[in-house]
This record gives sequence, C-alpha cells and structure tokens, in this order.
Amino acid sequence: MDISSLSMTAPTAKSATPNRTAEKAGQEFEALMVGQMLESMFAGVETGSAFGGGQGERTWRSFMLQEYGKAIAEAGTLGIGRMVEADVARLYGQTSEGTKG
Repeated sequence: MDISSLSMTAPTAKSATPNRTAEKAGQEFEALMVGQMLESMFAGVETGSAFGGGQGERTWRSFMLQEYGKAIAEAGTLGIGRMVEADVARLYGQTSEGTKG
C-alpha cells in the first residue's frame, strides 16, 4: 500500500480554524494541568464540615477542582495556555495572535 501521496495534515474548512484549534488545545492543557496541581494540593486536606464532609465531599472534590482548573485557564492569568498555543502554532507553521511581535 503506497501512502506517499497522502497528506500529513487534514484539510481545514476555514483558515481561522487551525488558530482556534491551537488556542483550544492550549486552554484545555492549562485546565488539565492546573486541575492536577490543585488535586495534589488538596490531597492532604481533610474533608471538613464546611461542605458536609464525608464520602460525598471526597467524591465530588475532584469535579470541583477540575472546574477550578477550567476557570483559571479561561482567565488566562497563568499564561500556560498561551505558551502551548504558540508552540502548537509554531509546530504547524501557523501564526497565532499570541506570537505576533
């Protein structure tokens, strides 16, 4: 089977789509990373009576921390997402708003 004629990249419908894809990838990565850091921070914190405590709080805490990570990434205050976006754009030979000088 000869695959040399196949393109390495999928065709895109719009020219703005690749930049948006890089931006989304950066934000999702930042949200995941921040969520994981928060889970590490909260690993040693005992569940208290402020939110009911017990098994229910332990079960739902990870969801809460994931949402915190998404909110922090959406705010863009850490800049991790912008760095990932710039690297993804550079990797695929595109320019993004964050990389224009």
